[in-house]
Amino acid sequence: MSYQPGRENYKGRHWVSFFVILAVLGLGIGIGTLISHRVVAVGPGDSQLKIQGGSQSPTGGAALALSQAFEEVAKRVGPAVVNINTEEVVRRGRSGSGRNNQQMPDFFRQFVPDMPQEYTVQSLGSGIIVDPKGYIITNNHVVQDASKIRVTLKDGKEYKARVIAGDNLSDIAVIKIEGDREFACATIGDSKAMKVGDWVLAVGSPFGLEQTVTAGIVSAIGRVFEQADLTMLFNDYLQTDASINPGNSGGPLVNMNGEVVGINSFISTAGRSNPANAGVGFAVPAHIFVDVYNQIIEHGKVRRGWLGVNMNAGFPFTPAMAEYFGVKQGSGVLITGLNDEKGNPSDTGPAARAGIKAEDVIIDFAGKKIASVQDLRLAVANTTPGRKVNVKAVRFGKVMDFDVNVAERTLEENQAQQGGFSFEEQPEAKPEIGMTIDNVPQRTARESNIAGGAMVVSVNPGSLAEEAGLRSRDQSGFDVIVAANGKKIEVFQDMVNILKELKSGQSIVIKFLRVAMGPSGPIPPSTYYTSLTKP
Repeated sequence: MSYQPGRENYKGRHWVSFFVILAVLGLGIGIGTLISHRVVAVGPGDSQLKIQGGSQSPTGGAALALSQAFEEVAKRVGPAVVNINTEEVVRRGRSGSGRNNQQMPDFFRQFVPDMPQEYTVQSLGSGIIVDPKGYIITNNHVVQDASKIRVTLKDGKEYKARVIAGDNLSDIAVIKIEGDREFACATIGDSKAMKVGDWVLAVGSPFGLEQTVTAGIVSAIGRVFEQADLTMLFNDYLQTDASINPGNSGGPLVNMNGEVVGINSFISTAGRSNPANAGVGFAVPAHIFVDVYNQIIEHGKVRRGWLGVNMNAGFPFTPAMAEYFGVKQGSGVLITGLNDEKGNPSDTGPAARAGIKAEDVIIDFAGKKIASVQDLRLAVANTTPGRKVNVKAVRFGKVMDFDVNVAERTLEENQAQQGGFSFEEQPEAKPEIGMTIDNVPQRTARESNIAGGAMVVSVNPGSLAEEAGLRSRDQSGFDVIVAANGKKIEVFQDMVNILKELKSGQSIVIKFLRVAMGPSGPIPPSTYYTSLTKP
């Protein structure tokens, strides 16, 4: 046997390599086994996701507690929040102070493209039930001038509503629904106890999406707009960043106790072309809307105090002015003139009769310190007409006391009545069926492949036919009634006879074809059903 140098070394290296391979193999098998135990899905049949709720919140108990608090508040207030759908018949060229002319920052309109002489404007809003008898608070701009008001509750039940009265100056209205049961109602909270940073929820129907809940904080309290129009002068709003959009108007702003502290009224937006929420919304606080509501229920309107003075509104009371007029407190309201009930210069008003003069600076009204024009405006407005109050004013350094018999404010009475006072006294007109029908022309019937029926020629705004969804014939298409309560309609007279026999309170189910006009003629019709009830 011959000797081969390096043979032993070769065998040693072979055994080392063998053991290394074994070790790597063993390690791979171990890792593979471990992974197979940790992976849930190991094959096509096991690769479906499963909901595995109930895990602990990674952010801790505080976040979970806040989420549960939101849920509880929404659950508590939800049954009292309502969706309000209004209709207004608008006549072209009409003048007035109605919704069609009012530039409300939060308003939702839908116009007919061709702008006929009469058309129906539909609007959406929200409201909150505050009394089991069915009394609802909402914004005045939601319901003023409405010819029909429908209220939908959380359970989906719909009711017709009537307006008790509306107050244009606070933008608050009270409406009522009737039912055979008591309605769930909200609890009113103390808006004056709210602080900047407090959590609040806004509940309503933005863009018609009912029972939408958004959360935010109170961004500011006592927000006033001294240079605004009359609909904003008698409010000191709660400002919030809770998302408020068109359709939220009239809905509640709720604190974390589930209490209504405000009525969402309007939003500040990037412009009329973009009316969506920008994180700046305003609500009429409870201490304002409660007083308005109580006066409406008791008197049918809101009575406000009147002093008969012109104020230096729009200009700050500067330190130089305080020194000039001798006001040691450094603040107050400078009286620039005296007026009568019509706003004309006069010495017959309450302030003038009590001895107050121009260039007096009012610093106290009925025990309330007065530092700004809005302070005095709200203090006077919230005083019951006929009440005698003490007014302190500085007359070039001398503090003087005046006993003033506060009168009733009537400057905006005519405008407020146009805006919606005492609707309850007006009898509700019963709507008519309000449609014109005719036979389907032979050529149209042939082109549309319609055997017969009653073509809807025109539908009156605000009528039962419009409410049922039937449309007037135009360039876009037409409706053809083919059956009523299961009876076939071959000619228009068949439909006329059925409508004549319809008695008050009876309903009729209508089957109709909706034909759309395409570029080359009628498009094959679609079948629909609707109904109407004769009042």
